[in-house]
Formats: sequence, C-alpha cells, structure tokens
Amino acid sequence: MRGPSVLVFVAFVTACGGGAPQDKNVGGQTADIAADNQTLREANEATGDLVRAAGDCDAVKAALPGAQQRLEQIATRVRTETGRVSLEALRKRVREIGESCP
Repeated sequence: MRGPSVLVFVAFVTACGGGAPQDKNVGGQTADIAADNQTLREANEATGDLVRAAGDCDAVKAALPGAQQRLEQIATRVRTETGRVSLEALRKRVREIGESCP
C-alpha cells in the first residue's frame, strides 16, 4: 500500500510544483520530494500507535505527548509546501484524537 500512496504524493507534488522556488532545478525538486516522502513516512509511523488507540483514552493519553513531540521534530525537515500541508493534516488528526480524550 505504501507504493501507490507514494506515487500519488509524488504526482501531486510534481503537478503542484512542490512549493519550490521557480529557479530550483528539477533534480533539486525531486530530491525535496523524495526527502519529504521519507519524512512523512516517519511522521505516520510516529503517530501510528496514537491513531490505532483512538478508542482507548488511557492509551491515547500515554501516546499523545510522544507523538506530538515527534511531529515537532519532523516538521523541521519538511521541504515542500505539499509536505507541510500533509504534515499539518496529520497534526490536526492527532489534535482531534487528543481532544476526544479530555
């Protein structure tokens, strides 16, 4: 399943220009996309336990701080605008799960 989602992400980023400056060469844009693919894969892995535990508030409360901290660390490595939007969507999901367990 990772393969198709990566291809969709790459196609989307390529079509949208990846938020890169217009003078950046294609090789640099491709490197940014590849780096963001890996970075977002790490972000998904970092939040996986939290998302799977969404129905168990005790597990959510235990996993939430670590997931949030990891997302903050990962955010510094995102290179493209599309990557930032994707990461923000994941952060929003984490916030929603956290808010569901007061």
